[in-house]
Amino acid sequence: MEDSTNILIVDDDKAIANFLSKILIKSEDNDYNVAVTHTAEDGLHLIEENNYDIVILDVNLPGKSGIEFLTEIKGVDPDVEVIVMTGDAKIETAIDALREGAYDYLQKPFTQEQVVTTIRNAYQKRRLTLEKRELINNLSDVNDQLEKANQMLAEKKAIVDKELEKKVEDLTNINLFVKGITPQLDLIKLMNIIPRFLIDLFGFKGAAIITFSSNNFIVHASLETGNDFKKGDIFSKDNPIINKIIKPPVVKEIGKLTEDGLNYISMPVKSGNKLLGVLIVGSDMDEPLKYYGEDLFSTIAGNVALAMQNAVYFENSRKNYLESLYSFLIILETEDPSLREHAERVSNVATKIAKQLNLDDSVVTNIRYAGLIHDIGRVGSIRTSPKDGLKEKIMKIHQNTEKIIKPVSFLAQGLEYIHYMFENFDGSGFPDGKAGDDIPVGARILAIANAYDEIYMQLKDKGKEPDKDTILAQLSSHIGVELDPRLFAILQGIEL
Repeated sequence: MEDSTNILIVDDDKAIANFLSKILIKSEDNDYNVAVTHTAEDGLHLIEENNYDIVILDVNLPGKSGIEFLTEIKGVDPDVEVIVMTGDAKIETAIDALREGAYDYLQKPFTQEQVVTTIRNAYQKRRLTLEKRELINNLSDVNDQLEKANQMLAEKKAIVDKELEKKVEDLTNINLFVKGITPQLDLIKLMNIIPRFLIDLFGFKGAAIITFSSNNFIVHASLETGNDFKKGDIFSKDNPIINKIIKPPVVKEIGKLTEDGLNYISMPVKSGNKLLGVLIVGSDMDEPLKYYGEDLFSTIAGNVALAMQNAVYFENSRKNYLESLYSFLIILETEDPSLREHAERVSNVATKIAKQLNLDDSVVTNIRYAGLIHDIGRVGSIRTSPKDGLKEKIMKIHQNTEKIIKPVSFLAQGLEYIHYMFENFDGSGFPDGKAGDDIPVGARILAIANAYDEIYMQLKDKGKEPDKDTILAQLSSHIGVELDPRLFAILQGIEL
């Protein structure tokens, strides 16, 4: 972190507040400006009057809970990153804080390293959020220019020249380009669609995107670039081609790399001062940079950087949520050591079946996640009655699962699969009595993977060898009744 970071500590325990303040002031990690207060009321006044990057608050404050205060903080400044401190070992407290917008939580007692690392990560998120807003504002300015250009075109059709027509065309294509790449939060898919958009929208003859990682440049995706830039090519930072591509100016015409190749233009893609990669476009024109103009390429590179940051941030957020949910299964191991292994096996079998069906990568991913967390509803106490049968107990577990997972938006599809995994193929299941293909394919896959592993565990508990043939033989009586026959055929053919 290069800039100073403004931090507010709110804790009625003066010893802990002073301890945190000293850690940060003495830290060599960054220049921290630290303010300390001991009540939510004073803290709110300070937040209203000052601009803080990070607020560290205790969950138990006099007169007002930390969660209530967290909501008030977000009402004043939605972008401030809040780190909650708690001495409560219950995971629900941390989950409540995350749901209300907290970045993370510190479990007391904590170490100096934990504090500094958490604050560093929170500040990185804060900075990305502010950079994103700035880039979006820049995009808004471009869209405003597009509207003005279209208005001018309507008013002065008779005198519009080729230069203005080209400007309108570029602005229109930029708008389409941004709308095409911004919603894509899967980083791998994003990389693959960028070259196609560049060729289709702007008329380039070839395009490639090169990412920078661990001192190497890797051609992540390329189209129509021949042998100049092939997908998977790796260049060291000292490679002459790389030096030619990234050497200033920011946008540059690098000419032909091979005798019969295209004339290339390179655009470094940056987040602040950090190099994320390089965009390469090829043209059969003699002077493509002069024709298209440097501003067009700068705008393209800026929006690609924004889309990449969004995808990386989303992937990191998804990873953090999944790690939190998966940690619940580890906690449950203390009561049922077989639970986590069961979840991993169900996820593994379900994923293999899904891949055999050639489902979309996002569907396969959601099925894998759903397999890992389908029993997460066993966390905490579940009220049951002696009169409850198996169906009632399962439904109560599923209700608890939905309660835990529902706030996590990217798990919505996986949650739907879990919701319907006890529907039977013949329509005799629950909760809605769906049948056949009306049951989501992810739910049918989870059902057969779960049934397979339940037999596996039963055989193992009886001291028998749970080999695949024995399990399939026992499973066969359920085919066409509870389970999909087509998926059973696939299950028979995959290696487990």
